[in-house]
Amino acid sequence: MNKTNISFFVLGLLFGSGPCLVSCGPMLISYAAGRKKNLSAGLLFYSLFSLGRLFVYLGLSLGIFFLGRFSVENMISGVLLRYIFIIGGIFLILVGALLAIGKDLKSKSCQYLYGNFIERDRKSSLVLGLITGLLPCAPLLAGLSYLGLISTSWPIALFYALSFALGIFISPLALLTLLAGIIPSFLLKKNRFGERVFSSICGLIIVFLGLRLAWKGL
Repeated sequence: MNKTNISFFVLGLLFGSGPCLVSCGPMLISYAAGRKKNLSAGLLFYSLFSLGRLFVYLGLSLGIFFLGRFSVENMISGVLLRYIFIIGGIFLILVGALLAIGKDLKSKSCQYLYGNFIERDRKSSLVLGLITGLLPCAPLLAGLSYLGLISTSWPIALFYALSFALGIFISPLALLTLLAGIIPSFLLKKNRFGERVFSSICGLIIVFLGLRLAWKGL
């Protein structure tokens, strides 16, 4: 690993401790806490979320390398960005509502959604990563732009993006997400009513974040 790769790795750590922690932290922590994931389940959730986000970062880095920064910014702005906001917001609202209501659902369609998006939430984890990756903040877009513009070939752009994503992956955001799932399980052990109320509160927080996101696209 050369100095440039190390620089992007450190930059990923800084982003994971700052902008990414602020933008992704509330949603990730609320979901992990509401699901009361143990260490292995929490790590799987965070890894799948990061994998979905990595796909977007790789795509943006390649796009900037081949097309240039302003072309990529134009592609993810305007009408397309509005649709991403709305669709992403609706998905967060759905996940938050299912988490808030819980598994005691009479409707078969709701039971199906709960089973696929909450209990077997691997797809949800990937989709959440894709959504957050498609909504990069200004500092993140600037970092990816620099990454794409200094790359001398597309494999190098991918390698830099991987170094950057690895830094974000092992940032404090990972630890907070894991602790958010473990601590409620420990504190609310055998308190089913407390668990239900806590999960509902976490779900409502995600619904609120989804409403804010969808509102940006309207």
